Amino acid sequence: MTWVLMMVGLTTLAATIPFAMAPGHAGAPDEPVLVVTLPWGADPIEVVARAGGQPIGPVSAPLAVLASGATVAAFKAEGAFAVLPATALSLFCKG
Repeated sequence: MTWVLMMVGLTTLAATIPFAMAPGHAGAPDEPVLVVTLPWGADPIEVVARAGGQPIGPVSAPLAVLASGATVAAFKAEGAFAVLPATALSLFCKG
């Protein structure tokens, strides 16, 4: 079971690399974005707080959080691996 979870995590990480290498979405600071951190990096809630943003919603994932209130550059400067438009969340959720 641990092996399966590790593979899912590594696959998800590998899938986000193209997004992380792309230029950041330069939307307004009040637009919701998905802030993604690395497993060995800072907690995404801490990254959002240090950037001057606010988390959106009652829960967050271990490596990502929906947030607003700061620029993409601010989130990345505080340790975000990737900052994606909130619509990118649909890539990870199927229902």
